[in-house]
Amino acid sequence: MARVIAVANQKGGVGKTVTSLNLAAYLARRGRRTLLIDLDPQGHCGIGLGFGIEEIHPTTYELLIDRNVDVSAAARPVDFAPLEGRLHFVPANLKLSLAERELERSFSLPNLVLAKKLKTAREQYDEIVLDCPPALSKLTLNAFLASNMVVIPISVGYFSIHGVRMLAETLRDIFEETGLDYEIRCLVTRYRPRQSVSREVHAAARDLFGDYCFKTIVRDSIEVEKSVGAQLPLLVYNPDSTAAQDYDALAAEILDQPAQARAEGDGDEAAGGAEVAPAQMGAQ
Repeated sequence: MARVIAVANQKGGVGKTVTSLNLAAYLARRGRRTLLIDLDPQGHCGIGLGFGIEEIHPTTYELLIDRNVDVSAAARPVDFAPLEGRLHFVPANLKLSLAERELERSFSLPNLVLAKKLKTAREQYDEIVLDCPPALSKLTLNAFLASNMVVIPISVGYFSIHGVRMLAETLRDIFEETGLDYEIRCLVTRYRPRQSVSREVHAAARDLFGDYCFKTIVRDSIEVEKSVGAQLPLLVYNPDSTAAQDYDALAAEILDQPAQARAEGDGDEAAGGAEVAPAQMGAQ
């Protein structure tokens, strides 16, 4: 049964998509059958992997909205030699921005559509990574209700901690309302060890998350932006870069712990048949 990892932060520019695609790549590199799903209408995961996202069909939109489209129809292989065919990808484009309205109109439980779609896929893959949009939308809620781990990237900056505290509170509210069982983990990105603000934000993240803050820290590296521009994951573009080493270490750290089981399966039963609305957010 696959572990499902949602990578989420309502704040943009924190390394969310870079983390999603590189974590997925390194999980595959370590022998895991991995599925990456882009839930962000900007489609940056596809761009970062070299896909022409505007011409692709089906996409995440069809996966969510069309009852006849399953993961096997929407996923396509990512053909980089080091991955040996173990990474599959469901791309997104701007059409996905229409999904919010369509989900509400077409499904009685719109926040649980992705969980249902992933039931079969969880038997076919070892790891599933969900790249969430930078907003607490129905797409993000679908990801949370389908996952058993939420990874929150935090880039160094004082505003990052405030936003993460609010997101963590929202996740805890969802946990309490649904009874779903998932881990909330924090990942510090763009870390510069010589800068005091980096050290202070890392310390604040450790205070907030304790042992649920990953030991792995992703160091700031120009190679990240270069790899995005080259439309290649770091393990292909420059596997010797510090960021590549850090994402490989992150994959290893995640694989060192067993996947947490879902509470009472996926879908209607897991949520007690009730819909989940975005919770009131507030700082601790």
